[in-house]
Amino acid sequence: MHSLYVDSTSGLVVGLLDSSLNWLEYKDTAEKKPSEVIHVEIYNLVKKYQLNFQDINFIFSSGPGSYTGMRLGEGIAQVLDWDLLKVFSFFHFDVPRFAGVNRGFWVTNAFKGQVFIYKWDEDKNLFEKSIINNNDFSIIDSNLGYTLDNSGNIFESLKSTKDLIKNESQKIFSLVLQNKLREPPFYFRTLEEEFK
Repeated sequence: MHSLYVDSTSGLVVGLLDSSLNWLEYKDTAEKKPSEVIHVEIYNLVKKYQLNFQDINFIFSSGPGSYTGMRLGEGIAQVLDWDLLKVFSFFHFDVPRFAGVNRGFWVTNAFKGQVFIYKWDEDKNLFEKSIINNNDFSIIDSNLGYTLDNSGNIFESLKSTKDLIKNESQKIFSLVLQNKLREPPFYFRTLEEEFK
């Protein structure tokens, strides 16, 4: 069974994986507004490979990321859920663990002058989430660090989970599918805090 991957948390990545979870196509459309191209990109992949929606696993990133981008992906995921199609989703901060990294930190822009940090150490059963101000963030050991997208000065020395997904698709997506993950959207702040 093919799997269609959609990530609209930071720009738009759309890709199609074969039954062994290897990429047939991977497209990062960062230069375009996701809401303007997401439907066309999905349609073009499905049409190009002559697939039926019933024969596809749909895999979405549930964040964290841009509020609007996450709502875009989650809206499509919910429509597919309503049609009783196979929909899965995961958090970007879990990607290094899925790829076999047992400790480190994951950081991304949380907007409003803040960064989101997720620290984990499986040996110590440690999994912490926090939001801090940009100017309070300093990388202690960038060899242990990951980020959604390594653009931006404070993240440039970190590894990108977008790259991990591209290069470790079998390992990562086999865990998502095996565990039947369907994570809800992960926002940096509560909706009250986000829109006050």
